Amino acid sequence: MPLGDEPGKVTGPRVASPETCERIFCAYHLGDGESRASGFLFRSIDRSRIRNGILDESRQGRADGWRRRCRHGFVAGVLLAAISTHASAQFGSTAQVARPIPATNSLDATAAGSEVVIRDRVVAQTTDQLLKEVAGTRVVAEGALGTPFCVRLRGIACDQVTVMLGDVPLSGPDTGSFDLSLVPLEALAGFEVFRGGSPAWLNDGAVGGVLRLLPRTYRETEVGARVTGGSFGSWRANVFGAASSKKVQFFGTAGGAGARNDYPYLDDNATLFDPTDDVERKRQNADFLEGFGFANMRAETSKSSHFDLVFLGLGRDRGEPGPGSSRALQARAKNTRLIGSGSWLQEKDGAHPYRLQVTANYDYGRNRINDQLGELGRGGPRLTNDQTHAVFGRAAASVNVTPWLEITTIGSARYQVFDPKNELPSMASDPASDRFTAAGIVETRFFGDLGPVALELRPSIRLSWTRASIREAPLVGPTPGDSSAFLPTYRVGGAISPVEWLAFRASISSGYKLPSLLQLFGNQTNVEGNPALTQERSVAYDGAVTARGHTGIVSGYASVGGFLTHLDNAIRFRRTSQSTFKAENIGGARSRGVEIELRGGLTQHFILQIEATWTQAIDKATGNQLPVQPEWVAFVQPEAHSGTLSKWVSDIMAFFQVSYVGKTYDDPANLIEVTARTVLATGVGVDLFEGRLGLSLRVDDLLDVRGQDLLGYPLPGRRYTGRLSYRHAW
Repeated sequence: MPLGDEPGKVTGPRVASPETCERIFCAYHLGDGESRASGFLFRSIDRSRIRNGILDESRQGRADGWRRRCRHGFVAGVLLAAISTHASAQFGSTAQVARPIPATNSLDATAAGSEVVIRDRVVAQTTDQLLKEVAGTRVVAEGALGTPFCVRLRGIACDQVTVMLGDVPLSGPDTGSFDLSLVPLEALAGFEVFRGGSPAWLNDGAVGGVLRLLPRTYRETEVGARVTGGSFGSWRANVFGAASSKKVQFFGTAGGAGARNDYPYLDDNATLFDPTDDVERKRQNADFLEGFGFANMRAETSKSSHFDLVFLGLGRDRGEPGPGSSRALQARAKNTRLIGSGSWLQEKDGAHPYRLQVTANYDYGRNRINDQLGELGRGGPRLTNDQTHAVFGRAAASVNVTPWLEITTIGSARYQVFDPKNELPSMASDPASDRFTAAGIVETRFFGDLGPVALELRPSIRLSWTRASIREAPLVGPTPGDSSAFLPTYRVGGAISPVEWLAFRASISSGYKLPSLLQLFGNQTNVEGNPALTQERSVAYDGAVTARGHTGIVSGYASVGGFLTHLDNAIRFRRTSQSTFKAENIGGARSRGVEIELRGGLTQHFILQIEATWTQAIDKATGNQLPVQPEWVAFVQPEAHSGTLSKWVSDIMAFFQVSYVGKTYDDPANLIEVTARTVLATGVGVDLFEGRLGLSLRVDDLLDVRGQDLLGYPLPGRRYTGRLSYRHAW
């Protein structure tokens, strides 16, 4: 679903000022966040009023004026930091809200969620850079641009985080981790991160939480192009176009990207504790070339319903360089991902307003590995052509039964096939394996005001049944065959707001994690399969206090929260050689920590973001820290905007960024340490000719720290990126 389509209808005596409505209308209704600041997304109850037709003609005229000023960049800081009372209605919610509860997300005031707007930032950014803006996140990458990366939440592994495109899961607790590098940023308008127990509308039973990618959409006719170039031969280019009529809106983009990725790194010659033989080399066989396309169309089918179509396709050819001290010079990988989905949505008001949605999706993946020289250390030459097919369907409904009760029901089913193939004549291929999962969710939402106090309670239960047919023959022992499991999970979340600017929330939830196809079968490169894995279960506790509002020239929010997650039969990866990993069950694990999130603005010209997370993720049996997870992760970014300086210069912006990742361990015994690193970045950008032309330059890793997320897989050091963008709307 497009960014900002979460309705939150409002009744009651509290009416926002026209000025507040104009600010939010300009930012998120007319242009879906057209500000090019590298800031963040704030939503408010006033935007919900506008989306539901409460803005009168006089306000519409003033909003048109604000729209012109938005194009000049004059209110970039205000648009991103202006905080009124916050709309906390869940996506799919039809309930009337007397007073919203201050929250850090617009879907569920009882959930730990954060939102980031990413469209049309004048300074070039990547998904992994943007994820640092969210508390509780930890990006894990194998290298530079074009290499796989994923996100951990609260010390929980990547494969325990559900990734969704709109309302369609691309991964989940039964599919494994998702490579976020396969989704081009040009296809997205923003994303939402929910840590721990997720809102019922997005709940897939995942232990870690949900990363929801929001497809890009436009509500005006527009064309444009962007060209980006940088260090180590990196480049990216795309063209886009949007058309909008009374009943149909369309957005499409196509482009390509590539890089040599021949950055310098320190090769320790596989003798980590002996620095005398270290030598600096250039990364080899790390190049990539890709092409992508994305389209999003919405057609009105009646006055109360519409139909959405989304398509995303990407093809990539890249080198598999292997670990820095065990170089693979000829191994190559080709990846293809095709995703298509359709969704019909109906909303009706009345005595019992309701919302009904039906969604279907098809997801195709193809991974080809050419390692005919056996450089990747997986038992000799390989020439593979592995394919996955996934079909997903969902029906969801939400109805306002009484003025204080809303009921949401969701039913979904997914069928996934994994078809491995070895194309070398001397190697036999394993037969295809498949998995079917069906699930149902019921949530009741109690809400209302008790005098000056706003209350909300959301209990929900999810029942899931899965059947897996594993036909891969292991080297030792019998073929696992068919298996099934019944997997109930639950969540209870509550929030209380004693005053309009302050709220307390808490929740308890359970989750599960089935062994993924990757963990069961491996990926023919650096992951070995383990068909003997068993499911993982979890119970999580979460709580926070949030203050949100604006006074004078200062606006923003601050949130401080804590979390505790217990995992049984936890699945973790163990290094089996210098270049390979294998998933294993351990007896249990515990992850606990504290999250601090601060976002705010000072006048129209200054924005500040601060995120800090302390996490203690340990193996209960040994008391050792789980591999790859640091105790401390922090992010600070001040940002400044000039506003309109002349009819030629719409805005000049600059930012400075500090990112810290604490030390981690590569092994379960905590003997091999990956050192902490502090990375600095800065950038400047200018919008010219009422936002039609944009120029920017950014520098990452100013001090050339380099470092690595996974031992042996070096990250690039200091690098420069420039962008030229053009757009024309009418």
